[in-house]
Amino acid sequence: MSCRFLLPVRKGRDRSPYRESFVSASSQSRLRATLTAGRKAVLTATCAGALAAGMPAAWAQSAPAAANAQRSYQIPAGALADVLTQFARTAGVVLSFDPALVRGQRSGGLNGGYSVGAGFARVLSGSGLQARAQSGNTWTLVPAPASPSGDAHVLAPVTVSGMAESALAPTVGYVASASVSATKTDTPLIETPQSVSVITREQITEQGAQTLNQVLRYTAGVATESRGATATRLDQFNVRGFSASSYLDGLRVFGGRDALPQVDAYRLERVDVLKGPASVMYGQGGPGGVVNQVSKRPLEETLREVEVQVGNYDYGRANFDFGGPVDEDGKFLYRLVGAGYMSDGQVKDTKERRYFVSPAFTWKPSGDTSLTVLTNFQRDPDMGSYGSVSSMRTLLSAPDGIRLPADYYDGDANFEKSDRKSYSLGYVLDHRFNDTFKATQSLRWTRSEAKYRSVYGAMTNNYGYTDRTYLYQQRAAIATDVDVGALTIDNNVQARFNTGSFGHTALLGFDYQHVKTDTLSGSGSAPPLYVLNPDNRQHIATPAFSSDATSRQYQAGLYFQDQIKIDRLSVLLGGRYDWARTVGETTAISSGRVTPSSLTAEKFTGRAGVIYNFDNGVAPYFSYSESFEPQSGTGWQNVPFKPIEGKQYEVGIKYQPPGSATLLTFAAFDIRRENMTTTDPDPTHVCGTAGGRCSIQAGELRTQGIELEAKSEPLRGLTLVAAYSLMDNEYSKANPNLAGLNLKGKSPAGVPSQQASAWARYQLQGGPLAGMGVGGGVRYIGSSFADEANTYKVPSVTLFDLMLDYDLGRVSPSLKGMQVALNVQNLFDKDYVASCLGESWCWYGYQRSVKASVRYRW
Repeated sequence: MSCRFLLPVRKGRDRSPYRESFVSASSQSRLRATLTAGRKAVLTATCAGALAAGMPAAWAQSAPAAANAQRSYQIPAGALADVLTQFARTAGVVLSFDPALVRGQRSGGLNGGYSVGAGFARVLSGSGLQARAQSGNTWTLVPAPASPSGDAHVLAPVTVSGMAESALAPTVGYVASASVSATKTDTPLIETPQSVSVITREQITEQGAQTLNQVLRYTAGVATESRGATATRLDQFNVRGFSASSYLDGLRVFGGRDALPQVDAYRLERVDVLKGPASVMYGQGGPGGVVNQVSKRPLEETLREVEVQVGNYDYGRANFDFGGPVDEDGKFLYRLVGAGYMSDGQVKDTKERRYFVSPAFTWKPSGDTSLTVLTNFQRDPDMGSYGSVSSMRTLLSAPDGIRLPADYYDGDANFEKSDRKSYSLGYVLDHRFNDTFKATQSLRWTRSEAKYRSVYGAMTNNYGYTDRTYLYQQRAAIATDVDVGALTIDNNVQARFNTGSFGHTALLGFDYQHVKTDTLSGSGSAPPLYVLNPDNRQHIATPAFSSDATSRQYQAGLYFQDQIKIDRLSVLLGGRYDWARTVGETTAISSGRVTPSSLTAEKFTGRAGVIYNFDNGVAPYFSYSESFEPQSGTGWQNVPFKPIEGKQYEVGIKYQPPGSATLLTFAAFDIRRENMTTTDPDPTHVCGTAGGRCSIQAGELRTQGIELEAKSEPLRGLTLVAAYSLMDNEYSKANPNLAGLNLKGKSPAGVPSQQASAWARYQLQGGPLAGMGVGGGVRYIGSSFADEANTYKVPSVTLFDLMLDYDLGRVSPSLKGMQVALNVQNLFDKDYVASCLGESWCWYGYQRSVKASVRYRW
């Protein structure tokens, strides 16, 4: 039996190159419908094969009986379209509706035994909509009372197949409704008892973000200026005062410091930020959390996009993004994303270049099985500078009062070399066995190579200068070649079932990681640099390699999770056991001496949470989560160090007004990082060949704070984003070091105690400038300590951003699909120090950046 869908389309504003997917389902086959960009469609099903052959009488008579029969459902709350989709598929009925009716609305889900009609009534409760039974097993969604729809015309029949919209799929607007990053299941954010922020593709594009740090600038609790505008080759940020792990499509990104691949923002569909310890789902990592980048994936609709950008610093970039079905049946889909850019760095005499291409393919042999292959090939032949400036002549005044400029370069253009290559091949295999069980396997192999040569300011006393006149900066030279190969795999089985009145979404998984790193390194001296008139083109000898190090890292983890739903109460329970092992050896090239190393750790971590969803959209929650980090080294009598442990207690309130595209979140948290090493107070405990004092695991770093985050689309064309965070980050336990410094009660350097941001964009809906978008943002970065002794601070700063875009198709039909845009960051060109991690390591923030673009979609 074959089914065809007629798509009456009403013309509307196109905000995105693709729109949501909506679903109809039948008991005979699974049907998927993907709407064309910018279209509001009414899906009307006619079963051509059945009409041609004549519907069997037994089937025709069974439709009313099936509609009245009860069956058990366990459907989580979420976007109304998603809940309707899953209900129709499970009930074995065909549902047709206008997507505009359900956009922005939510449903409390469905748990228990219902007939089809009663199930629709429960799902649609409070939505102002009703499901009307048609002939056979077909239902139509209409307003209550119904209102006619006009201005429609009929497109050609389109064959479609059915599957619910995923949290990995494109999201229209800024307000996402669900995420897989917190639970590895497609869970609504309003039902997740932990703070999760989502930055969608539309927000990334309209804010002009090029790197992951820029993507995260308007996210509560995330500090993105830890290295300013200088060391931009790596994604370095902290979440809630701690470092966070970077993931891509749910698998960790590996590569070491110099060879760590950087995912270009144009490759991404969205970015999820899971705040707080996350070892239960992801294994070893710090207590800051996880930043999961989600790749663009193959689409069921045709997408063609090219873009050209130009800007200051001699910036030039070209992007392309193509996707769609390969065959008429839609079983084979593709996506091809790529870009290339070049630019001068903010630091003088430095350059940045990148080229990448990311082909992806999806094969869907049936409605229950899909295989998506994700690949990437990238080269960064120039990655700018990794240098720094001293706090003297930036934060602090020298005797002559002269300040270093924001483009000051402590390296040498003749010596500097940074070339990184990365390749990855992976896949995601999904198979649904039935309405209860679903299995997923994700795998990625990555190879990353880097050659790095740099002259940099040495971290020494006297603010990194040779004398008290602060005229000559001390420097050193370094050379490294790094080669990293990594294999990561994650397998899990999900089961949805009921036990009495309790609905369960249970998850059992096993993951494995193997990372091999080869590093050749050498270091040497470099001549001091006269800072008032620096000569950055000297002849400095490249240091010979002195060390050849190889390490192999293994981790295996077995995890389980149960999401229990009791009416409007959702309970989350999970646990994991990890086995981690690292073995390595370092060879001194001059002598041939080999020094082996080994680290083994095992650890159980757990999590628990509870959230209650009231009818008015308020959802209070509480959660507890843990993390662990294996520690190398030994203490007195060679006792190996235990893993560092992280623990978080979080309480908060989420608010999503019914029927709105708005999500507000408030969170209060307490995070402790325990088992940190600190100086052994016993002077008789001597360790190491140099006879230094031993260390003990008695240190603790504690962060307490609050966060507020809001994303809303209150009016047609208007988008609002706001974020605020306040933290008290300090060492709660520590012993004095040999210099007499006790860190207890002091705050880590480079962590702002307060941050705030707001962004608004409005697209004009009428008049001669209809189609023009105007947006702007303000970012406040609070003060942070510049050194571990907390003797002075990096001052706070307020920055402004601006954007304009214009849909030229509103001017002339011949320009349909063409858009021009302008993005300005740091609008008023504020000169500021972004962060310091010591007296001789500071970084200037981004100066004004202007980029203009022309994008064409067809």
